Amino acid sequence: MKSLVLSACICSTLLSSVPALAQMSAGNPHVPGAVGCDDSPTPGKRPPNTECAVLVHKNFDALPPGPLVWRFENFPTTDAAQRASTPASAVVEAGGKVWLLTLAAKGGRSKGATFVAETELLPPIPSGASYEIVVSEANLGSEAKVMTHKHSGPETWFLLTGEQCVELPDRAVRARAGQTPASAPAETPMKLNIIGPAKRDALFLVVHDSSKPWITFLDWQPKGLCQK
Repeated sequence: MKSLVLSACICSTLLSSVPALAQMSAGNPHVPGAVGCDDSPTPGKRPPNTECAVLVHKNFDALPPGPLVWRFENFPTTDAAQRASTPASAVVEAGGKVWLLTLAAKGGRSKGATFVAETELLPPIPSGASYEIVVSEANLGSEAKVMTHKHSGPETWFLLTGEQCVELPDRAVRARAGQTPASAPAETPMKLNIIGPAKRDALFLVVHDSSKPWITFLDWQPKGLCQK
């Protein structure tokens, strides 16, 4: 399943939960040189020879009681993380660690986990009959060509290394490794910029109504807020 890198997404640097790019975004133009981001052949883990991969598509029926945040925790093994998982969580490997990513009320903790980070309260998640979590990882340099896009649910990014700036219509959201994970609202145009000489490795999470494409590429012109 082929698509083109987007943002911080995730995705952020994300891709598609539908069978083909044309189904994700009718009329989406091909951009020569854009970084490809496929579903990983090893679910939950980015292949070492690829810059970007979709790690997980996780479907679930109902949102947990809110207000909601993303909780980032480490476990010693994948099996241990899976045992602690909920319907609204995903297990991935990134940066040499096993991660449990859980959509939940603020302040909770998973038994046996090492707590790493928690977002501020997420922007509203548009309601649906069921939902999908999409988790991607991208390790990109400043030369990476990314496309403007939006998501049908809020996107959250957590940087493992490096620094980035995501331009939204009304502001620039800067992030670097070690900071609290940041989020962008649903249906909001965005453009990812990698900052500095070092590569930026990041996880991107989108939660959305599963009946809708989780990413749509746009003909939207940023104002260059990340360059100011």
